Amino acid sequence: MRNRIITAAVEEINLRGFKFTMSDLTKRLSISKSSLYDCFSSKDELISTILDIILNDFRAQEEKVYNSDLPIIEKLQASLTITSQTFEPFHNRVYDDLVSSYPEEWQKVANFRKERMDRLSSLLNQGMEAGTIRHVNMGVVRQMIISTMNDFISYRFLAENNMTYPDAVVAMLDVIIHGLMAKE
Repeated sequence: MRNRIITAAVEEINLRGFKFTMSDLTKRLSISKSSLYDCFSSKDELISTILDIILNDFRAQEEKVYNSDLPIIEKLQASLTITSQTFEPFHNRVYDDLVSSYPEEWQKVANFRKERMDRLSSLLNQGMEAGTIRHVNMGVVRQMIISTMNDFISYRFLAENNMTYPDAVVAMLDVIIHGLMAKE
């Protein structure tokens, strides 16, 4: 039952944002409120659980990438193209809604994103030390990646460019890794 509720809640979030109600869930699932509250004591607990599932999914996938024997450039690409295996990605407006409606939960996401960027920076530094990546200003690279990844969350951008999120990340990495200059 918990999994059904979580799945339905994710559907509601993508439909209504975080403004969905527990009544919306009971209607979607055709269950009573008491059945819902037997599984989750509050909407806050439900949202926290969903975010924990998503973040843990990302962490587990990243752990496999970072612990693999892949070359650094392939690790970079693999880590940045990870998408949720448990749920379809949220629509862009959902992130704004999360920030304003559930700032404590957004902080979990923000902390995860910083943790993720720190790991990525460490990987880039390893590549620079090994000589597989040329020395660059890490602050600029971090900002480029952060800003671009934020823009890639926009489904409008992806739709206008007929791309999926992983496609857009691969294109970004191609520019970062290979630059803009044509090869002679």
